[in-house]
Amino acid sequence: MGLSPSWALSGQAVDGVGDAHLATGVHYRVLTNPLLGLPVVPLSIGRITLGEIAKGHTRRDVTWVDSRGNMLTPPFTVTPDNPVTGHLPLGETCCWAALEGTAARGGPRPPVPPRPPRPPVVVPLRTGEDARTAGVRPIVVRPGAGPVPQAGLPASFWVEGVVATPYGDAPVAIRSAEPFHVYASHLERIVVHGSGTVTGLSWLPPSAVDVFERFRTAPLPTGPGVRYAGPADGEDRGFERVKRGAPARFGMHESPLAASPTACAPVSPGEESDRVAALTGELAGSLGRLINDVSAPQRLLISAMTVLDENGRALGSSERYLLMDLLQGAVDPGVARWLGLLDVDQDVPPKNVVVAYVVDGLFAPDWKSVTSGRLDQTLPFGTVVEDGAKAVMEMARHAPDLANYAAQVARMGRGPFLQLRVVLAATAGVPLDSPAAPGMDTPASGDWLPATAPIAARELTVSMEHLVPGAGLGSAIAQPSGDKPLARNPEEPKGRRVLLTAGLDDPPLGARRAASATRGVLSDRLVDERDGVWQVAQADWFGRWSAWGRTAFATADRPRPPRPVFTLTTRPPVVPAPVPAGPLAGVVRIEVSVPPVTGLPAGGRLLRHLKLTVTSGGVPVQTIHPITSPAAPPETLVVEVPGPALPPTASGTVTVTAVWTDSAGIDSGTSEAKQATLHDPRPPEPVVIPPTLTYTARPDATGRARAALRWTPGAGQAAYRVFVADETTLRAKLKDTATGVIAGGDAGQAPTSGQAAALLAALDTAPDAPARGAVWDANRRLLPRRWWLQLTAEPLHRPVSGQAVFTHDVSGSLSVLVLYRVVAVSPASVESDFATCPLLPRAVPNLLVPPVPTLDVMPVVDDSADLLARLTVTVPVGPTPAVRYRLRRATATTDPTFMPVVAEGAVPPRPVGDPAPQVFTILDAGASPSEARTSLPAWLRYNWRVEVQGAPAPGGGPAGEWSAPSAAASTTVMPPDPPAAITDLTVTRDAGGVHVRFRHPEPLAGGATAGYTVDVYRQCPGGSLRLLTSLPGQAPPPTGRGPDVTGSFDVLDPDAEAVTGTLYRVVVTDPIGRASQPSTPEEAP
Repeated sequence: MGLSPSWALSGQAVDGVGDAHLATGVHYRVLTNPLLGLPVVPLSIGRITLGEIAKGHTRRDVTWVDSRGNMLTPPFTVTPDNPVTGHLPLGETCCWAALEGTAARGGPRPPVPPRPPRPPVVVPLRTGEDARTAGVRPIVVRPGAGPVPQAGLPASFWVEGVVATPYGDAPVAIRSAEPFHVYASHLERIVVHGSGTVTGLSWLPPSAVDVFERFRTAPLPTGPGVRYAGPADGEDRGFERVKRGAPARFGMHESPLAASPTACAPVSPGEESDRVAALTGELAGSLGRLINDVSAPQRLLISAMTVLDENGRALGSSERYLLMDLLQGAVDPGVARWLGLLDVDQDVPPKNVVVAYVVDGLFAPDWKSVTSGRLDQTLPFGTVVEDGAKAVMEMARHAPDLANYAAQVARMGRGPFLQLRVVLAATAGVPLDSPAAPGMDTPASGDWLPATAPIAARELTVSMEHLVPGAGLGSAIAQPSGDKPLARNPEEPKGRRVLLTAGLDDPPLGARRAASATRGVLSDRLVDERDGVWQVAQADWFGRWSAWGRTAFATADRPRPPRPVFTLTTRPPVVPAPVPAGPLAGVVRIEVSVPPVTGLPAGGRLLRHLKLTVTSGGVPVQTIHPITSPAAPPETLVVEVPGPALPPTASGTVTVTAVWTDSAGIDSGTSEAKQATLHDPRPPEPVVIPPTLTYTARPDATGRARAALRWTPGAGQAAYRVFVADETTLRAKLKDTATGVIAGGDAGQAPTSGQAAALLAALDTAPDAPARGAVWDANRRLLPRRWWLQLTAEPLHRPVSGQAVFTHDVSGSLSVLVLYRVVAVSPASVESDFATCPLLPRAVPNLLVPPVPTLDVMPVVDDSADLLARLTVTVPVGPTPAVRYRLRRATATTDPTFMPVVAEGAVPPRPVGDPAPQVFTILDAGASPSEARTSLPAWLRYNWRVEVQGAPAPGGGPAGEWSAPSAAASTTVMPPDPPAAITDLTVTRDAGGVHVRFRHPEPLAGGATAGYTVDVYRQCPGGSLRLLTSLPGQAPPPTGRGPDVTGSFDVLDPDAEAVTGTLYRVVVTDPIGRASQPSTPEEAP
């Protein structure tokens, strides 16, 4: 048998003297770690009195260190700003300690420093700890980080028994009056606060209590099971403990109006027994399974339950650990008594006598979890045993009735078992301080919780400090502030309430404060939006209550209604007959989805009405639309409002926004703005295009001809649809109709047979294409839309400016008319009347060109001696006679591309009678569009080509096409006679010699030849006539006369032989050698 480490088995005892709730006697409480499971046999409790202040059993070796790190030796003084800690020898703990000292007289009580609200934090697992063992850390109080005197106490000097926890030091025993005794099973340090003097300390090690007397056993409240050996009357003995230790008063959690614990109403042991019986019904079932189900360690046995909604529908399942539920229930002192973990010794020793209770227990732990957390290394020698029956017999030396269970324990098999002991000491008549009222921070308001409007519930969380070990909490809230507080602890059983427990208050990582062992948080999920006061009282694990701690909280804004969601649809204006020219208005239909009451935001109020804002033409109009039954609203709310007044074919835009208003007059956010466009349904004006026949472009190289339609957009026309048909198709439809054949779908739309026959007859008598086009246009109402092919899959949009243009390619060989119709479309996609829309005939200018002409040329001279060319043109017989010609002439080339057109004219008509070639003559005098001439320049070779053109298409169609050029006809033009003789011959002499001067009436231009030659002859006196010199007919000055034919030739004869009496004569020779008459001789002076 060994003393238990603090993590496994621990506890505390206290005299109930002076407490308003505890029954008379010394109460002792045992705490077990879930890793141990439940006891294998009833707990054995021994008892011994150790005399006043346990003299002869205590030790005094203590090391005193103040908060500044100074070591002190008694006597020493303690001040409020410098608490002093007494450290026990290394590895030692005590179960009782008595401080020797006195409080300072008349000193002020240290104030309780205010603490700001602190957010929670998740504390990480310790090294080597996993999630399975983290939940079984030793159950400790959650004290504050700093020492704070108990509220309501006038003393200025107090002592704390402290244990270490993962969250800092926790004071588990506090005494603020003389004698300063503190006690619990595993005190590690003694801390002195306030103002006073310390003269010494005596402390009791648990190991010193090795002799004790038999007192009682504490069986579980059940019969024996596979995992538990105990008496058959365990249940009865459990309720005996409940009645023996029953509280004298209702708890503070059931007395929200009590000013203090002493103001709570009395309660009888029978009422307490009934309450515990009602609470433990389910726990008894869990207990039975824990001692009989060997499928898993007790700590890992779970219970699964189906979670149902308010309508009984299954939402899922929930699992809970049976052992944790059972031990958590033991926070209630009544349940702890039922389980055997809390009892009262009604035989109280005299005041100041120390009584010790020695608790022995045998457990079959979750050994795998114990070893995985290396907790086995903390177990003293002798605590781990393999033979459970032997351990039971050892325990039976102090509790003989346990020997009855050794055989059953032997059947459980071999261990390891843990045989643990814990010593719980207390001083009679010197109780520890009752719990102080919790210090409460300002509550934090959380999210609104799911609730059906108009109910609103939010979660309020308060952080508290100065909580005692295993504190059971009573909570009450007054709303609004100043109203009567109402208990918030759940009612179970009816008329009674269960205790609440605090959650861990861990600061976030990086927070300024560390996790504290005496802090905790409490949440309430039934707080509405009003302000209020929250009061909390705490009870220790014996059932001693504190006064109320109080804190106020503010109002909370309930959520705004959700933004409306709606759809917009429109109805166009109704057009009466006759169709008016003024504006018409349509209807805007707004269908708003009304959130069901269950679909409103958590905490939201019921909806009162919808506020619509309709904007048209920049002017907003707001209307209110109530919900007649807010608690059972319709699924949708439909509102119809008039649209804008629209002129014919116009459109207008409506913008709609919506806002919900709840029962408190709070508006939601404005909905997303939605727009709807309304269009006037009246058709636009018809397209205006002259229905006269026009022609396509000439067929291109691919054999396609392009038809172009152009028109000026009219009022209300947003787009256009273009339709096409050709004469062949329409004639076929008319012939079928005229013979009584009606195609599917044509009934009621096609013309009558008589109308079709009349139209065909009119077409047959039309003399030409323009006339046929006029017949089609005059009868356009008879041609149903079904007979036309729509060319515009998507309407042709109206141009931003200028005319609308549509082009369409047709076969260039088409010899019949192509008929088009253009229908205007309004912005609302309403078409103008198809029957009356214009019909536009188009023809392809594909007449054959005239045959290629032939050309003959003959040079002639007219009566004025002008040189001309007579050109004879012959146009062969062909399908297309020529009506015009154009003549090309050039001297340097025969390529028609480089031969300019020098003349155009009409071609005489074809002779009447049998077809015969067209022959006509052209006289070319050398003129051209850029130059007027009456004669062709001589001595040039001319080339001519001629082209002929057919007549233009009928009805003002394009001009006929030109034929290919004829073959080139060429001739050279020259004067018919030799050159004329020179004139005005004179001979004069000067210092330079003899000057022979003369004129010629012609320019003597040689054209493309070597040119004219002027020969001057001389005959000296007594000599013969000889050639003096030759010069070109167009020789430049000073010899020649230049381009001006009015100038004179001037030939100088500087020879000395040209004496007086020398004769001169001149002869002109043309390019082919024909000479003029010699001039009359002229004598030199």
